[in-house]
Amino acid sequence: MQFEQIDITGCRLVGAITKLGHVGPKHHGIVIGKNYLDGKIYVAENNHDGYRLATYEEFFERYSINGEIQLYRNDGEFSDVDVARRALNEIVAGGAGKYDLAINNCESFSNRAMHGHSSSSQVINTLVGLAVLAGAFWVLKRGNAA
Repeated sequence: MQFEQIDITGCRLVGAITKLGHVGPKHHGIVIGKNYLDGKIYVAENNHDGYRLATYEEFFERYSINGEIQLYRNDGEFSDVDVARRALNEIVAGGAGKYDLAINNCESFSNRAMHGHSSSSQVINTLVGLAVLAGAFWVLKRGNAA
């Protein structure tokens, strides 16, 4: 496939996975561009099914039922075209390992393309939330024991 750069090439698309909307878990993808042959816009993504390209319409159909699809401009050190190229190259190479909710998820994939490193704020925020909850439980339990 050959892609034409469009105004949102290299942007991150984020769709809500559940009815919680964007407060809950989200799915991230990188806009690659418009395919010369079929005229469709493609999104690179990593999910439970593995690394793949999906059309924007497919992405929209899967995630718009849970809220608006959000678009975030590239805020990394790579150009928009380089972000798209990096995401596409990772897909062609078979990815950076098997999908893993904690260490190799869709947000990690998008961050590698934009920033050159794997990270997931969703995982970090969940871990911090669990630590706060565990700490509060410990304090309450300790207070009741006294």
